[in-house]
Amino acid sequence: MNEELIKNAMKMFDTSAKWHAFLELVNQSDNIRDCWWRILKEEVHKRELEFNKENPDWDWDIRSFGICDIRWLIRGKPENSLMIQFHPNFLRVFYNGGYLDVNKVNQLIIDQRFDIIKTCFDRIDGSNWETIGWEDRNFSFDTPYDGKFSSQALSWYAGNRTKEFADQLIAKVRKFQKPEITALFKEINEKCRKDNTV
Repeated sequence: MNEELIKNAMKMFDTSAKWHAFLELVNQSDNIRDCWWRILKEEVHKRELEFNKENPDWDWDIRSFGICDIRWLIRGKPENSLMIQFHPNFLRVFYNGGYLDVNKVNQLIIDQRFDIIKTCFDRIDGSNWETIGWEDRNFSFDTPYDGKFSSQALSWYAGNRTKEFADQLIAKVRKFQKPEITALFKEINEKCRKDNTV
């Protein structure tokens, strides 16, 4: 923030009551942010449950938990199978050591047939040993920050332009839910299941 902006901001706090109110808001910023994420989570969850009711043969379940975590999993599979996960800011295709053997997954996805999963992302911002890929803060609201929002800024859109945000998020997820990608998810879940899981 440049010096001129700071001077202008200081003029807004012409009483100690205004300054204290501002400090209290700053102290509550995490709670406000979390409330905005919850609004988005509830909207997406509600819409996806309605979609699933209208499409009883759909291969996907949705589960949500915490502040904003949303997971799309193959219907009937446990919480820790291969999933599409939205966690505030990023969307990823994720597998952990619960239901799946991570080493088996990493060996299987070397096969070029699985590269198509990566093409479902609008862009890939990273990957690691338990994530095929992730896309970070790549949403668009007709601002100069599109595709590169800060975490705090993006949370505002979750709570204040919720419908647009939900539309974009669901559209991103649908790219992974095409029949050919769904078949690959099912194959990974079956071939890489830990020996002690059912």
